[in-house]
Amino acid sequence: MNIYITYKKTFFTENQIKHLENYANLIFLESYFDLDEAEYLQDNTEKILMVDPKWYKRNMRKEHISKIKNLKAICINTTAFDWIDWQYCKDNGIIVTHTPKYSTDSVAEYAIFLMMCLAKKLPIQIKTNYKMEYTHEMLNAEIRNKTVGIIGLGTIGTRVAELCDNLGMKVIYWSKSPKENKYEKVEINDIFEKADFIIPTFSINEETRKIITDDRIKMMKGNSLINIIINPTEIYNHKLVLERAENNEINYAFEIYDNKTLNDYKGNIMATAPYAFYTKESIDRLVDLWCNNTISVLENKPQNVVGS
Repeated sequence: MNIYITYKKTFFTENQIKHLENYANLIFLESYFDLDEAEYLQDNTEKILMVDPKWYKRNMRKEHISKIKNLKAICINTTAFDWIDWQYCKDNGIIVTHTPKYSTDSVAEYAIFLMMCLAKKLPIQIKTNYKMEYTHEMLNAEIRNKTVGIIGLGTIGTRVAELCDNLGMKVIYWSKSPKENKYEKVEINDIFEKADFIIPTFSINEETRKIITDDRIKMMKGNSLINIIINPTEIYNHKLVLERAENNEINYAFEIYDNKTLNDYKGNIMATAPYAFYTKESIDRLVDLWCNNTISVLENKPQNVVGS
């Protein structure tokens, strides 16, 4: 059995490597490669792939997977699994595991950081080289007593709600399924009409891609949208939100996926590199869970299986 790992070996501890080597031969593919020339395509032995999405540009489809001989499982190191053709794998007896909940605190805290950046006009401070002017444009806002609207109250959404509640904010939410909590559940349109800060935290699928419509974006008046879940162009009209923010009609924070910089955007727009998940603690949890998922497959007791 071979295990091909598309990740840097330095992210793994010595104990993690030894534990995996008790079950199989490890082959690290640390540099990006042409998919048609992937080393494992020439390997006829039974194998597991431990996969990071960057090596596949977040798009691992059946056209590539079908070429891999004797593939037992693909163990991915992300919570989201929309970037891999897991249905093809399921239909063809290939196990796919993912890594849920490893970055809950990291991502939730990043949402609060972005919210604070907008409230305190940090993007404008940076873009004006911290010029000190006590103008209406630079007037900050206090977080206490503001309303935050959370779309999707799963693990991350619940943690965001807890943090906002501890800051003295009113928490309202919309979620597809009922939740037991102390927060007020409202209709989806109420989020866009009433919340001072809107934070989507839902999982990405074909149904949720239809939640943040152009009509709902146009409902926003003076409030802020904070996106921490994925490339904004994949879930709503990013261009429309940017236009409204650059016209000073709303505030906007998101992670950049198009190689632009903060200075490429006008107005109170906070744009950062996609670091929401990237803390020492979350990466430690991620690699540990990733290894454990792989070992669970090797022991024929797979855990965190996609589509199970």
